[in-house]
Amino acid sequence: MRSRRTFLAACMVLLFSAPLGAVQAAGPLKEKTIPLIVPTEKYAIFIQSAKNSMDSRHIAVVARKGKKFFVVQDGRVHKEYDQIGKDTPIFSPDSTRLVYKAFKGARWMVVVDGVEGKPYENMSTPFFSYDSKHLVYVAQKGTRQVVVLDGKELGEYDGIPHRGNPIFSPDSQRLAFFAFKGKQMVMYADGKEGKVYDKISFPSFSPDSKHLIYPASSKDRWFMVYDGKELAAYDRIGTFSFSPDSSRLAYSAKRKDATFMVIDGKEEPSFTDVASPFFSPDSKTIAYLAVDGGKNLLVVNGVKGEAYDAIKELIYSPDSKAYAFTAKKGKSWFVVMNGKPGARYDDIFFPMYSPDSRRLAYMAQKGKKLSIVEAEKEGPWCDVVTIPIFSPDSRRVMYMAKKGEKWSIFIDGKESRPYDGVATPFFSPDSRHYAYVAQDKGAWFAVVDGVESKERFLGFLKDSDLVFDKENAVNVLGIQLSPDSKLGPNLSRLRIELPD
Repeated sequence: MRSRRTFLAACMVLLFSAPLGAVQAAGPLKEKTIPLIVPTEKYAIFIQSAKNSMDSRHIAVVARKGKKFFVVQDGRVHKEYDQIGKDTPIFSPDSTRLVYKAFKGARWMVVVDGVEGKPYENMSTPFFSYDSKHLVYVAQKGTRQVVVLDGKELGEYDGIPHRGNPIFSPDSQRLAFFAFKGKQMVMYADGKEGKVYDKISFPSFSPDSKHLIYPASSKDRWFMVYDGKELAAYDRIGTFSFSPDSSRLAYSAKRKDATFMVIDGKEEPSFTDVASPFFSPDSKTIAYLAVDGGKNLLVVNGVKGEAYDAIKELIYSPDSKAYAFTAKKGKSWFVVMNGKPGARYDDIFFPMYSPDSRRLAYMAQKGKKLSIVEAEKEGPWCDVVTIPIFSPDSRRVMYMAKKGEKWSIFIDGKESRPYDGVATPFFSPDSRHYAYVAQDKGAWFAVVDGVESKERFLGFLKDSDLVFDKENAVNVLGIQLSPDSKLGPNLSRLRIELPD
């Protein structure tokens, strides 16, 4: 299991040779460049608007002809409009559908799969459900606002916050949003409105999609509303979380000067402050950070741990049998794994377990240099290092590193040649192959199993990952010079067959 936090930087060096089954490519790659959008004299393309599908097989971009704007999708030109909305077009999660906002006359509309929706005075950016079958957005209708789900309007309200609202359940079968009714607020879920409150905060569905919870306030008292039922009232409600199996709920609360965690409906001991609750993958363990008398401590299943000057990241192993966190005493940071402190450094960031839970790695800092420590062994000290990427079978690892002005990729303990730039590497699902993109002498290219592609690009689309497909190939979308450079670059898909 990956931690619910975002890893910003880390690197790893493992001193072992390539595992059995790892492919060491020797010959040239079997590659093919497929132009998806080719420049033409008929219209101008806005490269910065280019969006890629999740499978890195399709591209959509905004184009202009005279005073009209339109979307070009894999070379197919869509209908012309007065404007195309910011942050669109957008592909669905399954990469099969496309939506964008279009302005015509004095009204905005969504165009999904080439079909225009109802025009409105204004609207939020539309988005798809997780299963790609549903589309939702907020629209302005006179002085009122509505949520539009698959073309159907849901209620009319005085205001509907757009940020993080509405939300789909993980199974995509349920929708919830909160809205203003005059100066009060109401939650709409499953086709009906709930009780009106003075204030409502962001809702959340449980991982199994069966439960909906949100904080609400009435007469300056806050409480959680769980499947429509009001729980105990407090002066304030903080962060909350469902367990992965959806059977447990934890949230922080405050009553007068006491701050505490409420777990499974029971109030825990009070502290000066408490942070977010964090369940283990098997849902059996819950831990949270507490501040007590100026010191930080971790509370695990109700048991208070040792006090430290500071505590940062907490992470469980995927099998839930272990946990680790970073702690500080005096001027030194160290990792505490199952109660045992590790070596001390100037700072430590982002401990993480391998998928099989057998190894723990973290980034350590000494002065201005960074390294990854794994099994108490330090890797090389670098100027910049990035997140380590474990292979799915946990036997391989790679990371990016910068020394001076040059970047390189470390894979299975071996360093690539230096580049002017590199981007996040990826393993194939079977862990036998790896791929990344790199830059040298102003040109970008792909590298698969250590072999560089012959095709050169001006760059690769910002959100286009290297995607391994079911046809034993890897795909990425890039920007490439066209035969007639005066017209601008091609937007192309690079497809590379994986070595046997």
